[in-house]
Amino acid sequence: MDIEYLLLLQRLREAAGGLLTPLMELVSELAASSVTIGAAAFVFWAVDRHFGGFLMLNYVGSSLLNQAVKLTACVYRPWVRDGRVQPVLTALDKATGYSFPSGHTQSAAAIYGSVALWYGKKRPWLASLMAAMILLTGFSRNYLGVHTPQDVIVSMALCAGYLWLNGKVAALLEKRPGLDAAVAAAGVAFALASVAWFSCKSYPLDYVDGALLVDPVVMMEDGFMAAGMVFGFYPGWLIERRWLRFTTSPRRRWQYALAAAALVPMLAIYRLLPGALAGLTGPLWAEFISCALLAFYVMALVPALICRIQRRRA
Repeated sequence: MDIEYLLLLQRLREAAGGLLTPLMELVSELAASSVTIGAAAFVFWAVDRHFGGFLMLNYVGSSLLNQAVKLTACVYRPWVRDGRVQPVLTALDKATGYSFPSGHTQSAAAIYGSVALWYGKKRPWLASLMAAMILLTGFSRNYLGVHTPQDVIVSMALCAGYLWLNGKVAALLEKRPGLDAAVAAAGVAFALASVAWFSCKSYPLDYVDGALLVDPVVMMEDGFMAAGMVFGFYPGWLIERRWLRFTTSPRRRWQYALAAAALVPMLAIYRLLPGALAGLTGPLWAEFISCALLAFYVMALVPALICRIQRRRA
């Protein structure tokens, strides 16, 4: 049934002459691009520290949860399962890892869902818009032929559960702030346990004409990236929460400029460091280390610089 649905969308896509394809690719890209993550970091540094931290917390943790399920289930992509499925070729570069559940949908649910939860009570129209963007992102992954309906539905459900859990943890920390160290320790433990699981578990090894159909090492890259993000995020989150506590109120022009400049090293870490480390550590650990440093840079290093400037100006 899932493959038949994708084939139906494929026929509609071909009948429309690819008219909607650029829009669907844009919707997918908005949910999981480096620009989106950079925007979240900019918000944290210069616009709204509390909302930015909430946004990053939801995105990073739900990413690892998604990857843990993905690398446990090891479901092949639709076109691997059925040769009749012909995904949009330009969407294949972003269709990394196994299929179930959808990473792009998880990213959309985490980011748009955070916006809806934070601002939705005062702006119901915004909550409705964010819900529509989550659904549209899920549909775009089906339309492009890179995910099945169950991939996106389960991804939305997993992320919704994670956001609910984070809300409960945030409420608990409001009452008992000293528990933040235990929360950070749990996050780091989850990252390390995930890496151990990814490294030790078995993976399907199917061959076609003597060639490996899907390489597990390539499939693990996104999982190591997500684990690295969580591993670097929680120590940085704890340091900022306990000792830095910079402010984004009132908003200052110099802080906007600093946040914009800080995006350049962030992009360099994301794009260049994995390749530089791969020869020393191997590609998987290169991704882990790079993403851990990236998350720590966002949550602690840049805030430390902002905090120092604010204190000197005060």
